[in-house]
Amino acid sequence: MTRLLSLPHLPAFEAAARRSSFSAAADELFITTGAVSRHIRTLEEQLGVQLFYRAHKSVRLTSAGETFSRVATRLLDELAQAEKEVSANVFSGRLTVQCLPTFAMHWLMPRLAELNEVHPELTVDVTTSIGPVSFASLFDIAIRRDPAHFSGLKPVPFLRESSLLVCSQQYLHSRPLVSPDQLGDHIKIQIRARNDLWKRWHSHFPNDHHESNQIITLDHTFAAMQAAEDGLGLVVMPYLFCEKHLKTGRLVAPFGDLTIDTGTYSLLWNDRQDEAVRKFTHWLQSFELPAETSLPFTSEHTVTR
Repeated sequence: MTRLLSLPHLPAFEAAARRSSFSAAADELFITTGAVSRHIRTLEEQLGVQLFYRAHKSVRLTSAGETFSRVATRLLDELAQAEKEVSANVFSGRLTVQCLPTFAMHWLMPRLAELNEVHPELTVDVTTSIGPVSFASLFDIAIRRDPAHFSGLKPVPFLRESSLLVCSQQYLHSRPLVSPDQLGDHIKIQIRARNDLWKRWHSHFPNDHHESNQIITLDHTFAAMQAAEDGLGLVVMPYLFCEKHLKTGRLVAPFGDLTIDTGTYSLLWNDRQDEAVRKFTHWLQSFELPAETSLPFTSEHTVTR
């Protein structure tokens, strides 16, 4: 193997040639000006040629220096690109996922233990934000439902959201429900962050002529779910979030498996697209809800439409 005498000195030479200054090269490389001068003097001695004309407080390349500089710049650029490509191929199993607080709390977090079993090499950090995807903090994948919140990222749909009417057993006993389109005399819990839910319910069941004036408005889905569990009224709730509450009886669905379509969650990839991202994406996509979902119910019959 041919020994490259110039290799240890190339960074100092290239920086000085590009900046036309030994001191500027020193600042860029975080070494002293004297160290840069010694690198270049040694390089000139090894090559047997002068590379710089030196003047008071300034330097400029000789003809030989200009020729050598072009080669040095090309070699260092190619080496930097090779380092970048090799580093990109090193597997990193840590991912940062940005999603809505309720989605993180009631859907994603309860399933991460399963991810650990399937892919023990992956570690998921979860950050939460509301509204449009935020680039203020670093993330690899974002999850959003509202297209207005995609922030220009390409969406990959992966999970359908169905919602249903829920309340507590206590509320249902005290105020029986007749049909999904006759709720005018009931207390409705409105979610400020999801005001589309009741609107979609009424678009499916438009015969509710007696719109209730008894409306409790809360900021977030998890607060509305707690209010319903405490017997304060009825709420239209995504099944994704209240599944556990229904199975344990903390909430009930008066009209059984009667659900309405309320949107689709999408994955939004940032710049990173490696093996870890692909594994996590494939795992998430395995949770797509079936067309028919069996839900707990309390009425003697299931209302269909």
